[in-house]
Amino acid sequence: MMTTENEKYLKEAQTRVKEFEKESEPERLREAYMALENVVLEQEYDARIRNRLRGECLTLWLEMVAILDRRLDPEFNPEDLPENLVQPPTTKGVVYPPGADPALIADPKARAEYEKAVAANNAKINNYRLQTHLKRLNDQIPQRAAEFIENSYTESADDQKELKAAIDRIIENPARHADFSKLLKSSKS
Repeated sequence: MMTTENEKYLKEAQTRVKEFEKESEPERLREAYMALENVVLEQEYDARIRNRLRGECLTLWLEMVAILDRRLDPEFNPEDLPENLVQPPTTKGVVYPPGADPALIADPKARAEYEKAVAANNAKINNYRLQTHLKRLNDQIPQRAAEFIENSYTESADDQKELKAAIDRIIENPARHADFSKLLKSSKS
């Protein structure tokens, strides 16, 4: 069976989402939604392939939104900046510059506390970077997912049933679920 261009883009997007889940690199989510945006359902002449792709794209869009909901920290404060470098303790009158190698600190207790402070700051830097990028993606991905839904799902009863089932299955955040449920259209069938 020949793989279509759309299937290649979808596969790339799925791969990037898996990579994000594995490595927590927000760039993978951006790459995923960019690949997914390259899927053009109208180019699929086989209705079965088009419908399968549409369902898989819907699932992936909603999964990316659900990932954002799980990974965004509601307590994140962008004003609470991490330090660039941690100031080591002064030992025996020696003042080391920020970011100095812990091996320079002779006192094992002071060195351990410094290493702990460096590790905590590095974790804060990584979390700050992740949360900042996820916030930006949260400004883009849900909107793009909604646009996909509006462009790809008609008012037919079957379309609306498929859409509702996907939203109910994937979106756990109550506020987000309510937002996406607003995209459901009353069936005229």
